[in-house]
Amino acid sequence: MPFGLKTAPATFQRLMDIFQNGLKVKTLAYLDDVIVLSSTFEEHLEDLRQVLDRLQHFKLHANRSKCNFACPKVKYLGHYITNAGIEVDPSKIEAIVKIPPPKNTKQVQSFLKTYSWYRRFIPQFAEISRPLSNLTKKRISWKWGQDEQTAFERLKEKLVSPPVLKQVDETKPFALRTDASNYALGAVLIQGKGEEEHPIEYASRLLTSSERNYSTTKREALAVVWALEKFRGYVEGAPITVVSDHQPLKWLLSLKSPTGRLARWSLQLQPYDLTVEYIPGKANVIVDMLSRPACTHESFTCEICTISVDLPSRKANDIREEQLKAKI
Repeated sequence: MPFGLKTAPATFQRLMDIFQNGLKVKTLAYLDDVIVLSSTFEEHLEDLRQVLDRLQHFKLHANRSKCNFACPKVKYLGHYITNAGIEVDPSKIEAIVKIPPPKNTKQVQSFLKTYSWYRRFIPQFAEISRPLSNLTKKRISWKWGQDEQTAFERLKEKLVSPPVLKQVDETKPFALRTDASNYALGAVLIQGKGEEEHPIEYASRLLTSSERNYSTTKREALAVVWALEKFRGYVEGAPITVVSDHQPLKWLLSLKSPTGRLARWSLQLQPYDLTVEYIPGKANVIVDMLSRPACTHESFTCEICTISVDLPSRKANDIREEQLKAKI
């Protein structure tokens, strides 16, 4: 590394990508962590032989003490990969659950970063963690009240009993459900239909202050663009159905001559094979929950309820006459 070690991880990952190229085995490689996935024991033996031959060809060595072979359950990058899907590492959960309530902003930031690692297992993560996220904003005075404590306990509870996300089946089409509220986006990537429908990954995030000023249609479009970027590793090159409860979205994504922000989003959507499908809001349950909280009591401000204000209307001539009087 003549230019220093800063670019070493990227260089090594490029080597591992070349290592996997042309290898007819289901493998995942993140830097020096390689996992081989097989359907049967006999197939696994053959897959291991091919991987070990490739390692020898590339003059790479495996540390025998760190290798595990023919395991039904493997710990990989902080998760457990099983035949049923991906599970959270129980040892990490135990350590996280014992974390006491934060005492300052730095501790809140540390707590949120730690839990964000497992946010794919926690539906409605952005909405649940919102009181804690607000504490990390600038010009916000520290206040640890009942809302913050409730959010803190709910996150720990969610992580103790997470759902298991199934692995991706490349033979099945993808469906992406999205939704947007006044202050948050929600998305879930799913496969299968009816009783066979299961989630691959959840995602949610809060809107920025400028994004909250978008119109409803633009927020719904933003949810689609953001979700596709989020799940790009799954859906790129595969047909995908975008399911939304906002009917104008079908028209918006099919504009022939978009301008401004819509033009930029249109360019971002071009690499994907998209089909937009409309469903009623009551059927869009999962992402509706991810992007909207329910008003649990009167003192809770959910920012969903609208306020009607009657503003007096004045004609242009009246305003002009008043301005002339002010000058006199």
